[in-house]
Amino acid sequence: MRYTHFSVRMSRSRALPLYSACNIDGSQSERNVPRSDVWRRDPRIDPQVQNLREAYGHDRQGLFSRGHMTRREDPNWGTPEIARQADADTFHIPNAAPQRQGFNAGIWLALEDYVLDNTDRANLKVAVITGPMLSAQDPVYYNRRIPIAFWKILAFVHAGTGELTTIGYRRSQMDYLPRPAGGRFVFGDFRDSQVPIRAIEQESGLDLADYAALDVMAGASPDMEIAVGRAADFYLSR
Repeated sequence: MRYTHFSVRMSRSRALPLYSACNIDGSQSERNVPRSDVWRRDPRIDPQVQNLREAYGHDRQGLFSRGHMTRREDPNWGTPEIARQADADTFHIPNAAPQRQGFNAGIWLALEDYVLDNTDRANLKVAVITGPMLSAQDPVYYNRRIPIAFWKILAFVHAGTGELTTIGYRRSQMDYLPRPAGGRFVFGDFRDSQVPIRAIEQESGLDLADYAALDVMAGASPDMEIAVGRAADFYLSR
């Protein structure tokens, strides 16, 4: 589904996005767009496959927030009118997945700003693709399977090399999740890490070959990870 400056592909079986893909034009960015903050379903698809409230709970515990896949600031560029529409579009439910509030911050938000700072000023454009890792082993909360891990791919013209470059990133919210009722976690050691895009391709089942070919970690084993504690830890060139 196409929105203003981004698009979303949905999983019918999980009623969650497979990914949300956004183009950022930093040279036309509108910084002071009022936050829409009204989540709504998209009338173009079946409401039964859109988790407006179903995965978030109705009790005071409030385990999950609606986490933007394409973050609201990214498509906010162009004329003020277009930027406002882009902001509002990010609040469609197909662009959201259940996330713990403590997870949806930090490096996850800082990464794109860091890449923009390392982008060729004459080509201040970044493509960002973000999605959940959907697994049959994801734990169940509120009668819905909740994704443990999320991934992000960024494509940009590198300031130092002048080459089109991609990087891949994976993050887990496992440490933020309470133990599911009647269950236990059976997952390995997840970290905030830069990973080869080939690894994201294998785990997600998506065709990411064009991005993997430009990856700064293209020659690495899919099992390789670079732990990151801050955005500056990312490896941005071959």
